[in-house]
Amino acid sequence: MSDLVPRIGGALEKTGSVIVGAVRFGIVVAQLTAASATMMGLSHQVRSTFRYVEDCAKSVDQLADQAAALNVDKDTVGEHRDAATVMRSCREEAEAMATECEEMSTLFHETADAHIVDYGSVADAANNMPDGIDMADRQFYSNR
Repeated sequence: MSDLVPRIGGALEKTGSVIVGAVRFGIVVAQLTAASATMMGLSHQVRSTFRYVEDCAKSVDQLADQAAALNVDKDTVGEHRDAATVMRSCREEAEAMATECEEMSTLFHETADAHIVDYGSVADAANNMPDGIDMADRQFYSNR
């Protein structure tokens, strides 16, 4: 075999392993960061949707009041009031969902930060290895 053809298992394999490890590290951090942002966005969306439902409930209450003032039958007025009550009944569940999403967002963010603390220096060292110095086998770092 020619000296010009790289030998699998030599420096090329180790360099490839370093690149794959660095890419994997970056992908994990990016995915955790994206998950954090997504969960925070979901929390805001849940609260925004509930504000809309609350506004609808107020409108239905106003319609019930207007219907009562116009001597509309009690069943129709009652149905409007019941509808507004049902709209409001999901408030606690919506707030709990929004809070849970915020907590998950925080956990994803903290996990990303912890991953950077745990493995960032390894990724930096791998990316900045001087020529001629071989990196340890990936399994050495996998016991963490």
